[in-house]
Amino acid sequence: MYRENLLKDVRETLVNAGFYVSNVLTMRPVGFDLIARRDNSLLIIKVLTNINALSEEVAEELKTLASLLDGHPLLIGQHATMGALEEDVVYDRFGIQAITVETLKHHLLEGVPLRVYAAPGGFYVSLDREKLVKLMRERQLSRGSFARSLHVSRKTIQMYEEGMNARIEVAMRMEDLLGDIIIKPIDILHGESIHPRPRPFTPEEEKERDLKTEVFTILQHIGYTIIPMGRGPFEALSKTHNRVMITCVQRYDRRIIKKARIISSISKITEKKAALFTDKKGSRDNIEGTPLIGRKELKTVREPEDIFELIVERMP
Repeated sequence: MYRENLLKDVRETLVNAGFYVSNVLTMRPVGFDLIARRDNSLLIIKVLTNINALSEEVAEELKTLASLLDGHPLLIGQHATMGALEEDVVYDRFGIQAITVETLKHHLLEGVPLRVYAAPGGFYVSLDREKLVKLMRERQLSRGSFARSLHVSRKTIQMYEEGMNARIEVAMRMEDLLGDIIIKPIDILHGESIHPRPRPFTPEEEKERDLKTEVFTILQHIGYTIIPMGRGPFEALSKTHNRVMITCVQRYDRRIIKKARIISSISKITEKKAALFTDKKGSRDNIEGTPLIGRKELKTVREPEDIFELIVERMP
């Protein structure tokens, strides 16, 4: 399946599953392709036919972006270097969960739980260790007898009780013997929060005296932490102790309308405020719903809250 068709299939699946989905992002370079929200689930999605094409650098940016936007990164693909991806199996690429579009359909449209993940050596599952111990106690199964029934060692049973994951075939035998479900489902809609560290500016970026550097310097001076986004439709996320702002920097030229339209859509889906900083604002307060803040007025700002108030005032 070509990537364009894959992107279309992924987007249609999300829409049919009740997600509010952005258009496919076509600006280059871009680290993600779609943003989708349903209730409190926000997905930052990258689509590649070969999941091994995702670089570690892009993966780290995706994880940082998802964390700051209270979302979860997800990679959709068809195969890896070694062959096709299995359906209803979750893979990993630099800490980002990866699945096929068919797996996405099964999970979101048919309610099929995801329980199996791929790792070196085969397919594995996570066990509910507390439930395992409880069921063994209720059924009066000792570690020794349970181990003999499963054809594993007593030490292995102890490690399962302590939280070690199991191969899928062993876990299924365990469920048959216990008569209950002990495999924990995999959540692809939410993830654990990470604490991103701002990427330092390169020496070349420090030397540049362009609009982006000037805007970032001012925002940092008034109290924002700047997290640059090297592969996105916006230049950075700006963070204070209680807010995250989608930060776009663009000279006032013919490209600004397209950029503003994309940022407006992302802002609505992520439910984060956005601002487009430009060299000259003119008489317009916003473009395509994205608030404009000119270079001259930015220089007069003294507090992060002043930026937020300008954004609110200029939203349609």
